Amino acid sequence: MKKTIYGLFAFAALMLTACGGEDSTSATNNEEVKEDAIVAEYTLDEENSKLEWKGSWTGGDNDGNEHFGVIDIKSGTVSQNGDQFHGNFVVDMTTIDAQDLDEASGRSRLLNRLESDVFFNIEEFSTTDVKVNEIVDGQASLTITLAGVEMNKTVPVNVDVKNDVMTLNGDFTIDVAEVEMPGNQLNPEKPEQGTISSEISFKLHAVLNKK
Repeated sequence: MKKTIYGLFAFAALMLTACGGEDSTSATNNEEVKEDAIVAEYTLDEENSKLEWKGSWTGGDNDGNEHFGVIDIKSGTVSQNGDQFHGNFVVDMTTIDAQDLDEASGRSRLLNRLESDVFFNIEEFSTTDVKVNEIVDGQASLTITLAGVEMNKTVPVNVDVKNDVMTLNGDFTIDVAEVEMPGNQLNPEKPEQGTISSEISFKLHAVLNKK
């Protein structure tokens, strides 16, 4: 009888040890998964990054006329976890420039208007913040804070990572109508003149280096 009891205890101990071994292996596997999920951090290479813009007139005699230029991306970081990406960028609104005009054809006049409270009001809002919530299947979910107004937009962006360098390229249009800039509003007294479109086209080329 004693041998039988001892045998049962030994069997139970063996089973407990076996179960404990499975938990240990499972814990080890979980640790390995955590170690594999390494987040890579990338920071903006300002000199090799640029954001091009293009705006157009809609309605009236100037319908379809365009102006275009560049604006600096002040800073930026992107984190990569496998095929998941998120980050933040800051656009320096004080650097907005027009490349289709010279001084004789009204470059300064255009820039002064864009910088005024009729449009971007850069005296109060010198930067635009862009939060990258995620990039999935070539579509970037963004939260943009422009002139104090937060907007959620989704735009096409291609991500390429090679040799510790990440590049983001995109060609897209963003409608900023919800910011309600006076410069985008039709003059009810002169509707025949049309107005500046609230849709702004952008070409993004951002280069980021791994930390």
